[in-house]
Amino acid sequence: MAEEYFIRGPEDETASGPFSLDALLTLAEAEKISPEHYYYDPKIESWVQFKSNEPLLKQIYPQKRKLALRKREEEASDAVNVEDASPPVKIDEMLAAAEGHTPETRHVRTRRQWQERTAAISVPTLGIMLLISALSVLYPSWNIINGIINETEGSLQLLFQNPVVFLGALDLLMGIFLLLNATEIFPLIRFRAMLGAGFFSIVFAADWINGDPASLWLALASLAFGFGLYICTLTLNFNLMLISAAAGIIGALGIFWFTNLAPVLLAS
Repeated sequence: MAEEYFIRGPEDETASGPFSLDALLTLAEAEKISPEHYYYDPKIESWVQFKSNEPLLKQIYPQKRKLALRKREEEASDAVNVEDASPPVKIDEMLAAAEGHTPETRHVRTRRQWQERTAAISVPTLGIMLLISALSVLYPSWNIINGIINETEGSLQLLFQNPVVFLGALDLLMGIFLLLNATEIFPLIRFRAMLGAGFFSIVFAADWINGDPASLWLALASLAFGFGLYICTLTLNFNLMLISAAAGIIGALGIFWFTNLAPVLLAS
């Protein structure tokens, strides 16, 4: 499949596309785009200017001699097949088709709209999941945190005896960053998701095998939380994102219930 590109202008907040390389070449010839325009590079998950990618820039802006040769070839071909030639496609028509404003390409626009909705919902949902997880860890450790704040003797020793507090602090920071729409931390969130789904589910499963019945639910909650956290950073499929978000939130609430609320209620 030929590579396609989403593009936006230097001052634009919204993107257009996807465009094939031939479509970009046509836009460049019509001076609808410039080397200062940006294209989205999925390899680095970032916007890059055309002028910073020399091989791609040469394909979009070839030498004028090549452009003239191509034009003469097209004119000769049109002269030979004048009776069978189709009406020329205008730039505005091509842009309208690419952006889904024609009946034939409306599905492209619909798919992009759903992807934008998915991205808009997934980021705050991830933030909520991480804040619930942070609360699960930091709430029972508040005496340690309060001791460090008040410089109580022995608080640092208690902190390093309970290193999970560092994980709770990390979840809190990542949750705050996500609520500020800082999606650059997605790779760190994926690592956190794999840690939660792998390490903690194994630890809780081992406790269950040793006779703690609640640990089975903690293991399942850890798996659900890690799965939801990981998939929500990857997918632009709306239905999959909803399923993953539900699993992640239920898992985070399950961890909070079995580590904080259930012991208190059973004790009373």
